[in-house]
Amino acid sequence: MAKRTKFSKFRDLYEVIEELAVSYTYEGVVEILAERHDLILTTGTLTNYLYRYRKESNKLSVATDNSSSKVEVKPEVKKQIFVDLSSSDPIQESNTDASDEPYVQPTHEELDTAMKRFEAKQANKRNRSVFDR
Repeated sequence: MAKRTKFSKFRDLYEVIEELAVSYTYEGVVEILAERHDLILTTGTLTNYLYRYRKESNKLSVATDNSSSKVEVKPEVKKQIFVDLSSSDPIQESNTDASDEPYVQPTHEELDTAMKRFEAKQANKRNRSVFDR
């Protein structure tokens, strides 16, 4: 019987690895794979295998997509509000679409909500694991 390669074992465990990577660092994933699945990898090899597998999967999905229909992508319109943090008054507002809409003064609740969303996004960026980058 032919000996299986590490990458073939990795391929079979890919779904498990993805689930583990949500909760653990790469170091933790490597330890769990070694203990529970008899797959010995370094974190560098794990990173490489994830990249290779995703690249192969992406090529396969593009190659098997034989649809000739066109897909229309509509740009997302985002409202941007620039705020002076010392006074919380808007100092500039712009829309990323081409239409000219009249200026609407945001309420303090809208500004507070926008600021909380911004702070949460910044906290998420700082706390993301290596897997998400």
